[in-house]
Amino acid sequence: MTKALIVGAGINGLCTAWALVRAGWQVQLVDAGPIPNPLSASWDYHRIIRPHYANFPGYGARIGAAHAAWDVLFTDIGTAPYVERGALSLSHETGDWADISAASLAETGVKHEVLDPEDLAHRLPMIETKGVRFALLAGGGALLADQIITGLLGWLTRRGVEFTPNCRVLAVDEARGAISTTSGILQADQLIVAAGIGLRDIFPDMAAYTPRRSLVVYADPPPQWAAAWAAGPCWTGIGGDDDCWGIPPVGNIPMKLGLGKLSRVADPYRDRPTSQADTDKIIAGYVGRFKDAEAFIPRMTLANFYLMAPDERFLLQRRGETLVLSADSGHGFKFGALTGLDMADALAGNEAAVIQRLAGY
Repeated sequence: MTKALIVGAGINGLCTAWALVRAGWQVQLVDAGPIPNPLSASWDYHRIIRPHYANFPGYGARIGAAHAAWDVLFTDIGTAPYVERGALSLSHETGDWADISAASLAETGVKHEVLDPEDLAHRLPMIETKGVRFALLAGGGALLADQIITGLLGWLTRRGVEFTPNCRVLAVDEARGAISTTSGILQADQLIVAAGIGLRDIFPDMAAYTPRRSLVVYADPPPQWAAAWAAGPCWTGIGGDDDCWGIPPVGNIPMKLGLGKLSRVADPYRDRPTSQADTDKIIAGYVGRFKDAEAFIPRMTLANFYLMAPDERFLLQRRGETLVLSADSGHGFKFGALTGLDMADALAGNEAAVIQRLAGY
C-alpha cells in the first residue's frame, strides 16, 4: 500500500488524509502541536461558507463543488455539522464589494437574490437600511469546525491512520520526501506539507506567506432583536472598507462578529491575548450596520491566526518528492473537503491540472 506522510493536522491536512484513505492510501499525520490543536487556524466553533467574492469569482464558482465535497465527507463521518442560514452582503455605492460580487454571481451562474431596501427591511428588520442600494442574498451558512474536525479524527482513526502529535519539523529533504523531526527521521512514498501558519518555519523561502491575526467577538444581540437574529443570515461585505463578516447565533453558539480591517501581520506565538479595546473596536464597527449594535452583549473575544498568501491564492507546489499545499488565505476551511479531493486527484496522476485549478481560484 502506498503511504503518504502529511505535515499539518488542520483542516487541509485532515481532509487530504480523508481523501487519500478513500483512494486506498496509508497515511501518517504529523503536527507540531496536539491533535486536534486548539491554536490551529482551523479550530473554532464554526467557519462561514458563502459564494460572495468580489475580486475572486473563481472562488464563488467553486462553492457548489465545495458543498458537494462536504456532503461526501459528512456521509463518511456519519454526521452533517453544517447549518444553512444564507449569506448577506450590502451595496451602498456603485462598484463596491457587494456590487461587484452580485455581478460575479450572475456571471458564474450562482443562485442569488437582490433585494431593494424595502424588501430588506421587511425580511431582515435587524439590519440598518440607511444608505443601502440593495442587499445581496445567496446560499451559505456555518460549517461547525470543531465538530467536523472531531468527526474526521474519529473516521481516520477507525481506518488506521497514524497520528504523531507534538512533532516539530526540523528540516525537509525535498528530493527524498523525508523530514527530520523532534521524533526522528520520517519518510513515506509521498510527503505533503500543509502546515498552515507553520509553513514558513519549515520553508524559509516562503517568508512572503505571512501569519495574520484575526479578531472575533462572540456576543448576544439585544433582546429586542434576538428572535430576528435566531433566523438571520451570515454576512460579509456589508458596507465600507471595514470588512464586517460573521455568523448569526447557531444553536447554543452566540453571534460571531468579525472586522477584517483589524486583521494584521502578527506573531502567533506572542500576540494571542486580546483586550477590552479589541472588543470595543469590533462592536463599534457594527454601529450603523446592525440595529442597536452598541447594545450587543460580548461574551468573549478571541484572536485566530491564519496564513495569508501574497496574492491570496491557493498554492500547490512540487519540490522534488515533496508537495507543498497552502490553502489558508482566509478561505481555507470552506474549501477543506474539496481541497482534500483535489489532492487525491493530483496524486492520481492529475497533478498539473490540479495545480492550475487551484491557482485559478
